[in-house]
Amino acid sequence: MKIADEIKKNYSDIFNDLPSKGKGNLRFGRSLVNVSSIAGQYYCEKKLEMEKEFPLPATERMQEGEAGHEAITTLAEPLTREEAIIEAVAQREEAICIYEFGVAWLHKDVPIIGKVDEAWFRASNLDLVVERKFTSRLQVYSSYHVQAQLYCLGLGEMGFNNDDTQYRIITLKPNCHDCEKLIDRSCPIFDTDKADFSCEVGETKAFLYPFRKEDIVKDLDWALDFWLGKRKAIPSRNHAKCRACEYGGMCNSSLAK
Repeated sequence: MKIADEIKKNYSDIFNDLPSKGKGNLRFGRSLVNVSSIAGQYYCEKKLEMEKEFPLPATERMQEGEAGHEAITTLAEPLTREEAIIEAVAQREEAICIYEFGVAWLHKDVPIIGKVDEAWFRASNLDLVVERKFTSRLQVYSSYHVQAQLYCLGLGEMGFNNDDTQYRIITLKPNCHDCEKLIDRSCPIFDTDKADFSCEVGETKAFLYPFRKEDIVKDLDWALDFWLGKRKAIPSRNHAKCRACEYGGMCNSSLAK
C-alpha cells in the first residue's frame, strides 16, 4: 500500500471507530480530545474544565485570533484531506506548505485530533510545523510549545517522518489580524528566514525549536490522565491568569479573590 493510502487510512480509522455522539468514555462524555484543549490544560486546567461545563460567548481576543487565522489562510488553495495528503508525500526538492492540515491519531487508545496552522512537507518528511498566536504579549508560553509539539507528534504517528522536524511559534499583536499585508500574505512574517518584524500596524516575533518526542509524550500522558478521570483539574497558581480569567468570579480555586 502506498504511503499516502496508509496515512489516509490511519486518519479515517480514527473517526470510523468513534462511538455515537455523547457516548464517549472520556470526561464530559467526549470520545476524542482536541489538541487545543490539551494545550489549554497547560494554561489552566480548571479554566478548561469550566469552559466545557459553563461555555461563554467568545471573547474579543478570541474573535481577533480566529479572524487572524482566517486572514492568513484565505488565499491558500483549498485542498481536500485526500489531496493534502497526496501533496504532502509527493517527491519534491523544496518543501510545500499546507495550511489547516488535519491531524488525528491514537495515544493509549485515546483519539486526538487537531488542525495545524502550517505544515511544511517534503516527500513524506515533516520539515516544519508553524503555530501562530495573536497576543498582546509576544512571549512564548508552555501551552504554545505543547500545542506545536503535539502537531509534530501526531503527524509522525499518522505516518510522516518527524525525525528532524522543527517547529516555529509566531506571536503577533492583536491588531495585526485585519492588516491588508497579512491578508494578501505580503507581510514579511511569511518569509521563514525572518525572525522578528514590526511596522506601524503591529509587531511579530518568531521562535524556532527542535521537536523533542520524548518531552511531549510525557506532557501528553499527564494531560490524558485528566480526560480519563484519573485526577481532578489542577488550577493555575498564577495570580495574573486568575485576574484576567472570565471565570474568576465563579471559580472556587481562583487566586483573584
